[in-house]
Amino acid sequence: MKQQARTIPGRLVDFDYGRYRLPTFVMQFKPAVYQDGDCYYAVLSFEEEHDISGMGTSPEDALIDWNDKVCNMLSLSNALSAKLSTKRNKARS
Repeated sequence: MKQQARTIPGRLVDFDYGRYRLPTFVMQFKPAVYQDGDCYYAVLSFEEEHDISGMGTSPEDALIDWNDKVCNMLSLSNALSAKLSTKRNKARS
């Protein structure tokens, strides 16, 4: 099934990732940065179902918010994986 693409408000910002010391995931994936008025958005995907986006009052704030959401998503995945692994181990006993 084809995913529905979402529309990002504002305009694409030309951001120099090498100019700033940014978190690891930001530097690895380099999400796009958009500006809409006083708000900035960092976006990796345009597919709503798989979207990871951050928001802030500057490009850097939006990228840091994006990184925090990626870290949170990964920690939730690890917690779920650990929980499932524990259940599998108990079932084998």
